Amino acid sequence: MNLKSKTHETMKKSWLYAVCLVCLAAACSGTKQSVTLETTDSCLIGRNPYILLLDKHIVVFSNKSCYLFDKMNGKFVCEVGHGGDDPEAYSYAQPTYNDVDKTLCFKREPNGLQKYDLQGNYLGKLVIPTPPAAPNDYVFTDSLIIGYYNNVAQQYNVRALMFFNAEGTQIDTVPSLLPVLPEKQLNDIAEISVRRFGLAVFFLSKFSDGSYSAGIRGIPFLWKNKGKVRFKESFNDTVYTVERERLVPAIAFSTGKWHWGADARTDSKDNENRLLMTAVFETDYTISFQCTREIYGGKPDTFNGIYNRQTGTTCMYAEKEGITDDLTNFMPFHPKTCSARGEYAMIVGADVVVIT
Repeated sequence: MNLKSKTHETMKKSWLYAVCLVCLAAACSGTKQSVTLETTDSCLIGRNPYILLLDKHIVVFSNKSCYLFDKMNGKFVCEVGHGGDDPEAYSYAQPTYNDVDKTLCFKREPNGLQKYDLQGNYLGKLVIPTPPAAPNDYVFTDSLIIGYYNNVAQQYNVRALMFFNAEGTQIDTVPSLLPVLPEKQLNDIAEISVRRFGLAVFFLSKFSDGSYSAGIRGIPFLWKNKGKVRFKESFNDTVYTVERERLVPAIAFSTGKWHWGADARTDSKDNENRLLMTAVFETDYTISFQCTREIYGGKPDTFNGIYNRQTGTTCMYAEKEGITDDLTNFMPFHPKTCSARGEYAMIVGADVVVIT
């Protein structure tokens, strides 16, 4: 049944979506499941939503709204919080999942994280130590919260990570691993653009001397695997395990002759031969990743890879083509998120999903 013909009237005021789940136990194969999300007047999902996969729930958020759905049947569970200025409101409907106490945390400007449980109940506010600014991404441990500062301009070797406790006390910091870029002034900028390559959103600045600067958002910089906190900074091909006093190399991407080191990240020459590693998703079975070629050029290409940790083999494919479903001839799969259980998922408009 093609859902488009039966939902046309409803879609005039809302958008219907389906979530495609794949558990990749092997490099390029897995069991696929499609879950249609229940859309009612209580959960009108906006355009271009994002998703998180939890043990029993799917979190869908866009603009100022965040909703929980049952992962097994797609039934609507509840709305989580709201935007606004009242004491329980958040600034952005972009939750971070706290796997320690099973809560969702939302940024509240200028220095707070609003906590909600998985029934939509408000649990209070965490204080983030500031100044100079609040981190952009977070991961939670039994005793501390770790925040990552995404310096989009990437001009200064500021702190990259901050450790703090639930009472808002800063415990420690870790500086950025990237070399300091030459300082630029506003009148040095010749052009600014925002472009999306795969999952990554690039903030590109071109300067009058021909150099570039690229800041990246929209991808995971911090995550957990088997209880260990992982960290990957932009323009760095190494994934580190975060410990209190040091960063320990855990995963290294060897790009060979296509390597693009941090020292050359402002160089606009030979970009067609350089690969920039962006998004990384890690499970017990696989490491999936994205890389983009020629980000400063006119014809960028994004590629996806899946590394099988058991066999040591890697499958690569173009992002625009996706993973071909040669078992059921379902639509190509474009992973957008990954759960701790090894489930990859994408969310698509239900009007383009065909259910048999």
